[in-house]
Amino acid sequence: MTWRHLTVIACFVLITSISIFWQKMNQTLVINEQQFLLSEIANSEANTIERRLSASLSTTYILALELQQNNGELIDFDTYAEAVIDAIGGVSNLQLAPNGIIKNIYPLEGNEKALGHNILRDDLRRVEAQMAIDQRQLTLAGPFELVQGGIAIIGRNPVFIQVQGKDTFWGFTSALIFLDKLLEVTKLDQLENKGYRYKLSRIHPESKKVEVFARSKLDLTPFSLSTKIEVPNASWTLTISRPVPTSWSDSVSYSISIILGVLIAWLVSYMLLQPELLQRTVRKKTAELERLAFYDPLTGLANRRLLSKTLQQFLSTVDDNNKASLLYLDLDDFKRINDSMGHASGDDFLVEIALRLHKTVKKGDLVSRLGGDEFAIILYNIHSINEVRKVAERLIKAVKKPVFLHKRRFVISTSIGITLIPTDGQDVQSLLRNADMAMYIAKSEGKNGFSFFNQQLHQQAMEKHRIESELSNAIKRQELLLHYQPLVDLTTGNVRSFEALIRWQHPTEGLVTPDRFIDIAEESGLIVEIGYWVIREACQMIKKGTVEHQQQLTIAVNLSPKQFLDPSLLDNIQSILKDIDIDPRCLEIEITESSLMTNVTDVVDILEQLRIIGIKVAIDDFGTGYSSLAQLKQLPVDKLKIDRSFISSLELSQSDQEIVRAIIAMAHTLQIEVVAEGIETQQQLDILKSKKCNIGQGYLFSRPVPFDQALKHL
Repeated sequence: MTWRHLTVIACFVLITSISIFWQKMNQTLVINEQQFLLSEIANSEANTIERRLSASLSTTYILALELQQNNGELIDFDTYAEAVIDAIGGVSNLQLAPNGIIKNIYPLEGNEKALGHNILRDDLRRVEAQMAIDQRQLTLAGPFELVQGGIAIIGRNPVFIQVQGKDTFWGFTSALIFLDKLLEVTKLDQLENKGYRYKLSRIHPESKKVEVFARSKLDLTPFSLSTKIEVPNASWTLTISRPVPTSWSDSVSYSISIILGVLIAWLVSYMLLQPELLQRTVRKKTAELERLAFYDPLTGLANRRLLSKTLQQFLSTVDDNNKASLLYLDLDDFKRINDSMGHASGDDFLVEIALRLHKTVKKGDLVSRLGGDEFAIILYNIHSINEVRKVAERLIKAVKKPVFLHKRRFVISTSIGITLIPTDGQDVQSLLRNADMAMYIAKSEGKNGFSFFNQQLHQQAMEKHRIESELSNAIKRQELLLHYQPLVDLTTGNVRSFEALIRWQHPTEGLVTPDRFIDIAEESGLIVEIGYWVIREACQMIKKGTVEHQQQLTIAVNLSPKQFLDPSLLDNIQSILKDIDIDPRCLEIEITESSLMTNVTDVVDILEQLRIIGIKVAIDDFGTGYSSLAQLKQLPVDKLKIDRSFISSLELSQSDQEIVRAIIAMAHTLQIEVVAEGIETQQQLDILKSKKCNIGQGYLFSRPVPFDQALKHL
């Protein structure tokens, strides 16, 4: 065998080996990329389906609540259902099925065949319907073919109403959702056009076999990824695949290697360079994968993983001559941009902010996006706190510059928490936690600012201790006083009563409002002593109004959760009423909704005792404590005060108007008067009058004022 033959054989072996190596490496990289992309896509589409389905099924709870409030009657079902569908969306029709028999459908057109259908007797989905009754919770049936045609899923919510004091099954509220309408919110069709394939399946509840109810035109490839979609009483599986691009087959590679080896032996030197070229490609692909793992895909900034890794590396080498600082940024009120312009515009906004942050810090500092509207920055080579302060000020200024999206101008601020490395933490989690804590302090101080971890927490602790110490002597020094705000009858315009609101006449700080000290009093337990002082002072003003001004006054006082649970509450109140000698009907107690929901049985007993004494009871801040209609019916109360958070945006929010309307209707059904807190504009007042609200309170009528000034409103 000649040297030439050996050269040809060597070329053959070398080229074949390199081809196989190239093919395997390239295929491995492609598969890794595809697997990462499929995971992101599958999770995103699954979350989209879950959110849309959850929102659509919430319509059954709305119908159920209306039926419970009206003792099983729903007047003008079509109008109400139309409003619910328009507000929520994603629902093809809503149904009422008293005793399991479908009686009402909206819209009816095209669904007439379903009227009179007995869900519990002859429906193929009666198992799910009976499960809903047994478990007293919504169940999902389908997908299945409808009597009136089409493939759909249906959520059935069992409704129970009070009949002679017992919960009695009334029937079902149902929401029918066409499968194709549900999938419209996803990007599955767009993905199919790009070469992806998918299928939606479930385990059939009866046959226990896999049932595919939605799929792409082409079958799945072996390379696929599945994720679960949790739905009521079941789960679906979303599987997505895409053909993996393949390199030349092995046989073609071998043939080319033989041809190149035989005919182009002199290219041995060139072929020897292929491993280097291959390594360059591998490094490039690896860098791309690393970018996906360590960088935010939206802004291109480092992500939380890279930030943590970088902090860990820095902490292992930090010394007195090599210090740094971690800044934790959160955009203030970013949600309003997403709500008003959509998430796509919100993403554009975040990209612009990320660019500004990167330009503001010096080269070498690390800017990262932690997720949502939160960012973190590592400032290296820090020599003084003042240096960090100046950078924070520049960042705040940069963020607050106007951003223009679709010809609209937006201005947003940011709150920054600052930790010094390694002073404020010896590990990554401590630094991030402390910076986050400092950031929330900055937010609590009015946003659009920054706060250092140690300095702020130390000052906060010292301030809290000072207030607690001075507050403990405030009663003895007669520094506490009450201001009074009128409650106005919205029908007659006359003042019905007053609410007593505490103030602190501090010897050096002047008049201090309760938001500065009430929480501290609650935490320290001083609130109980202060609460009884408020009751006694209010009763003395009632007496003063009767004796000196010949006015029969009613004054309401706020009862804290701790004071409400004081075992001596009833005895102390009766003792005060007896000492001052006033009619108990002139005193009104206000208790927050959240306080009443802790232990309903004990609460009802205390409220009954108060009413026996003759004291009126009002639920304060209603709408924030998640109480149910059934719980409210148990409470012996006279008034219900709608929380000011629902009133403040009444002119702008249709949903707040609907909530207020529902609360008023519910309260009137239970023979409870309704008070609206925080009325500040005439438009708010007009809306509340149109909703039949009984009483109003707020700056539109009067701010809280001293007693003698308050009497002028009578």
